[in-house]
Amino acid sequence: MSVAERFGASVEVAGPDPEAEGFFFVKRRDAVDHDAFVTGLLGLVGTAGRLVLHHQSGFAIVRLSHGRAQQLGRLPWIDTVGGIRFDPEQFAAVAGAPVA
Repeated sequence: MSVAERFGASVEVAGPDPEAEGFFFVKRRDAVDHDAFVTGLLGLVGTAGRLVLHHQSGFAIVRLSHGRAQQLGRLPWIDTVGGIRFDPEQFAAVAGAPVA
């Protein structure tokens, strides 16, 4: 008997709506070539505008749905996927580079 059953409780775990969009940090595995990583991401996220930025050190920031982000996390060439807070306007103001 589980703790929930013992106390007559119901346990419900719900995440974000799989269709809701957000910004995600995506890190490639160390053994994966960065150009191949970016090319693979572009193929999966759909448009270049969804690949917000990337860096040769092995990461990218993408804009996509939560459901799609979960799918990315299961790929063998991806090490980490995590939701982040990202303000494109603030980034552009600080970096001096526009973000699509």
